[in-house]
Amino acid sequence: MPFASKAIRDRARRRIALRVRAGEPCCFCGRPIDLAVPWPEPDSFVVDHATPTSHGGDDHGHGQLRPAHKHCNERRSNQPDGTVGRNSGALG
Repeated sequence: MPFASKAIRDRARRRIALRVRAGEPCCFCGRPIDLAVPWPEPDSFVVDHATPTSHGGDDHGHGQLRPAHKHCNERRSNQPDGTVGRNSGALG
C-alpha cells in the first residue's frame, strides 16, 4: 500500500487536489486534470509518489507527492502488472 494509512492517503489527496484546482497539471504529460472524471477512467486523478515507496520514498517529503492522470502514472508504474491501485490517490 503506497500510503501508510487511509487517513494519510485522504489528506494527501485533498492537498494535491487543491493544487490541481489551482491549475497544476499532470506531472507526466503536462495536461490539465479534470477532478470530475471518475475512477477508474484513464484520465482520472491519482497522487503519484516521485520516489516510489517501494524504493524508499515516503508520503511527506517536499515534492514527493504530485498530481497525475491514472494512465500516465500506470505507464511509469514499478508494479509487475503496470497497474496503479486506488490507494495511489484517486478521488471518490
